[in-house]
Amino acid sequence: MKAEATPIKIMTYDEAVQKATKLLRLATSDNPNEATLAASRAQDIMDRYKLGSLSLNYEANGSVPDEPIKDFESDPLDAGTRRLASWRWRLFHPIARCNQCDGYVSGYGGIAVVGRPSDVSTVRYLYGWLTREVDRLAERDCRGNGRTYANNYRIGVVETISERLAEQSRLTVAEVQREAEAQQSINPMALVRVNQAVATLERRGKEVEQWIKSHLMLSSSSTSHFKADGSAREAGRIAGREVRLKAARAQIGT
Repeated sequence: MKAEATPIKIMTYDEAVQKATKLLRLATSDNPNEATLAASRAQDIMDRYKLGSLSLNYEANGSVPDEPIKDFESDPLDAGTRRLASWRWRLFHPIARCNQCDGYVSGYGGIAVVGRPSDVSTVRYLYGWLTREVDRLAERDCRGNGRTYANNYRIGVVETISERLAEQSRLTVAEVQREAEAQQSINPMALVRVNQAVATLERRGKEVEQWIKSHLMLSSSSTSHFKADGSAREAGRIAGREVRLKAARAQIGT
């Protein structure tokens, strides 16, 4: 007799944040891949929470309550920064995109995040933790090589982190869809609800982009320029490249 699938437990928002926070706080290894590995696992946890809670709301109510979009310029990332380093903006943007947020370089210094408060909280924590990790790796691996080398190294690390975060989000969606498909015997609408949740997250990201265009008069601006150093940049990319995403996802559970 074929065993029936067990329903997937849905985390609450507080449980998801606590789990992701604990994971990042425990990531203290000197392994240069640790930052990317921990970040991808934390992103997986938050994506699973969002997809699960959205699916549950569709199942119970047929609709999803939504938070208002806000501009957090009064509480920016890197507050007081007169000249934002290029690698910091490059790090912020993929984190924001993975969490349905966006932002801009504030005239008062730092990065103003735009999005729904719970999503902004996720961006804020991931960004804060990852900037410290990138700085830590650069301090360890770039000592004595000069500012140009260190900045290019940081950009290389950030490029790999960005790729892995985007890849992790795609993998999480695919896995949650497969898990929902396995629930079809006890919940024929499970996959439909998950697909609705995926579409909702995509819509929320686009709504934030549209909100910025409608509410803010932003001029195009660039972050600080830097001298290129190909070898340093590649060293940074290598430092975060060999991430075992499959093993990372297996440690998260449902």
